[in-house]
Amino acid sequence: MSKNESTASTTTKSRRSFILTLAIVAIIAYFVISLISLQVEIRQKSAEVEEAQATLAASEEENAELKEIIAEEDEESYMERIARDVLGYVFPGEQVYYDTASGN
Repeated sequence: MSKNESTASTTTKSRRSFILTLAIVAIIAYFVISLISLQVEIRQKSAEVEEAQATLAASEEENAELKEIIAEEDEESYMERIARDVLGYVFPGEQVYYDTASGN
């Protein structure tokens, strides 16, 4: 081998080594970025799950309260109470007085 062939061979090997190193670094960078992206997505999904669990717990609590109300009184008295308290209905001829002095 001559000196020129040796230098050309070394240059080619050096160039191949650089390209291989660059490819490996690019692959590692891709995996690191993917890993970070997945971690962020996992955190977001965990927050969504916690929010959904809180909503579920609130709904279950409300359902339990409604079941308790239904169990305590009959449907007619419950509907009458809701009509009076929530909707402001009164019986025909009934007069309702509101206490405005107490601020309620």
